[in-house]
Amino acid sequence: MHCIGVDVSKQELVTFDGTKERIFPNTRGLAEFDRFLKRLTDALVVFEPTSTYSRRLETLCRTQRISCCQLNPRVIPHLRLVGKGRSKTDSTDAELLYRYGIERGRQEAAQLENDELAESIQARLACYRVAQKSRVAYQNVFEALSHDPATSDVLLDEIRAEIGELKHKEKRQVDAAQKLVKEDPETKERLELLLSIPGVGPITALTLLALFRKYGNANRSQIVALSGFDPIRIQSGTSVHGKSRISKRGNREVRRRLYEATLSAARYNPGIRAIYRRLKEGGKPEKVARTAAARKLLSIAHAIYRSGEPFREPNQEET
Repeated sequence: MHCIGVDVSKQELVTFDGTKERIFPNTRGLAEFDRFLKRLTDALVVFEPTSTYSRRLETLCRTQRISCCQLNPRVIPHLRLVGKGRSKTDSTDAELLYRYGIERGRQEAAQLENDELAESIQARLACYRVAQKSRVAYQNVFEALSHDPATSDVLLDEIRAEIGELKHKEKRQVDAAQKLVKEDPETKERLELLLSIPGVGPITALTLLALFRKYGNANRSQIVALSGFDPIRIQSGTSVHGKSRISKRGNREVRRRLYEATLSAARYNPGIRAIYRRLKEGGKPEKVARTAAARKLLSIAHAIYRSGEPFREPNQEET
């Protein structure tokens, strides 16, 4: 395995392969970096998604079928702490990413599928989130102003109309995403399978569908890691026994949707309900119980997506 740590910025890619640091221009097509990768066998690219700056690298990995490991930006500061207090000048981010790739990268790596449908679904959901966030903000303002006697009815009507328009925008984006799915019979069937899971609604199902299509070859543990639900252990001082928490390295939107879905799944999904109740009755905090339930829900959804079989309630609740 040839592991390459890549620190992505607007203008360049700083890379480290265990022996040498190299810099490549972050230009359209990444021609120079592509030529470099083609000289390697079994390459693994480890990088942090950085909004639009890393899109070219993601596209290159996807189109050239290069295995990659995408880390949450929170990981790098943690790696510096683990690295015995090294400062940013002692170890470049590219080197830290390389080290992580050598230690855990292959376990978490996945190949990005060149899937235009998944990209289109994610784009529609991104527009949906923008409209939803704006609607919630307007609703909060409306709630506050409606209790103020000095607020005019004209202003309240304007805000009410804006909220209504944003709701329409949300619906249009979801409808457009569902229309894309319905154009492909197999994908439509996969979406229906995900919707058969108690607690999984249309937005969560579309979010998971795009994730599973984008990482079509990923196994269960890789999907868990790509979603940031994999555990990491944090040590403090000289203590040998550290606390565990989820890494939060992966897709934040997947985690958010699954957290929301657990509220319903904990009531109507037997397996999720059993895990949630067991942890709560054992004295675990609400956040811990919901995280475990969300991770289990993700595993169930991935298994159903891969198997092609709809959700079936077990004969007895899981523990």
